[in-house]
Amino acid sequence: MSTESANPFTARTIFIVIVAGIIGFIAFLLLAAYAPELRSGRDGRAHSLSTSAVGFRGVYDLLEATGNEVAFVRNEGSFVNGGLTIVTIEPGVDQDRLDRLIEEGVYQPTLFILPKWTTFPVLTENDRVMAFGANLGATAEQPLANLDDIAVRRSNTAPGSRLFTTEFAGVDFSAPDELQTVSGKNVEGLVETESGDIVLGYVNRTESYILADPDLLNNQALASPERAQAALLLLEEINGGTGPYRFDLIANGFGGSANLLTLAFEPPFLALTLCIFAAALLAGLQAAFRFGPPQSEPRAIAFGKRALVDNSAELLRLARREHLSSARYAELTREAAVAAIGNPRNLEGEALDRWLDEFESGGDRFTVLAAAAETARSRHDILSAARALHNWRKAVTHEG
Repeated sequence: MSTESANPFTARTIFIVIVAGIIGFIAFLLLAAYAPELRSGRDGRAHSLSTSAVGFRGVYDLLEATGNEVAFVRNEGSFVNGGLTIVTIEPGVDQDRLDRLIEEGVYQPTLFILPKWTTFPVLTENDRVMAFGANLGATAEQPLANLDDIAVRRSNTAPGSRLFTTEFAGVDFSAPDELQTVSGKNVEGLVETESGDIVLGYVNRTESYILADPDLLNNQALASPERAQAALLLLEEINGGTGPYRFDLIANGFGGSANLLTLAFEPPFLALTLCIFAAALLAGLQAAFRFGPPQSEPRAIAFGKRALVDNSAELLRLARREHLSSARYAELTREAAVAAIGNPRNLEGEALDRWLDEFESGGDRFTVLAAAAETARSRHDILSAARALHNWRKAVTHEG
């Protein structure tokens, strides 16, 4: 019966498990690093990723389909001078980000779209909402306080009524349901109602624009070809016909903040990450494939004369009797020499030792070596005396 236990897993199974674990771990790190940027935004809110009626994904797709350069802004450092930045304001907007956008809006064309509809998601249908009233406009007054002291109001303008503008030639705007307007000390009208209420305005001494009613640009508005054309022309006029369109997502909570994980997967630190991964892979291969056959574990109690000698020496060491062994070794050497060369005169004691001194060994005489062995106390002295006696015996007995 084999003493080796059978391995329940084949080499192929172990390899697959290891590879799956490595891939899973890398995927976990990537998801942890880029989770905010991977969210789809299909949550029924009024931001640029939303495909609901109050969202603005449609205008992004419309601009892209008509050959314009468009992009989502997810990182603070991705600002590029030129073009138009579009900001959709919601309740709970990131105020710090919004304040930075207001500062950029002094010299960079920026369109702030105010909220309007209170909605709830339709649970059985993805990214669809149900409206419960147009009463969110006033929630944008405080977040935009650093831009201007604005007031958002509902207008009595009938749905479908014409909106007036002198800035956008060839563009016809019609009032949506529950028209929302804005007013402010520094806000000048670009698109107004017949009574002069501002629907789209710009802030004096800045490059900032405020669209009071989002129904001129959101997905619901683009369901009509006429309104889609009007929305496209409106954005082109604000942008001046040049530069890209950037839809800010950081203020809506979809920004990707820099952290140690994202730094590890982006240049210039990506090269270091790949080197560490390669080193770990090579270490794993070295552990998986041995260089040479595996070494078996030694027996707890070895076989043979050497094991007997080692065990005896260990017993002497534990008993602290090593210093007594050297004198006994001198006696064993004497007996071994006599057994090999004989004792024709049957000498004993000192006479035998003097007779052994007569044999030429090329070194010290036997009596000198025996005396050194009897006086040895340290392990080094004992070993030196035993080695000298061993060499003497080999010399006088002519052993190999």
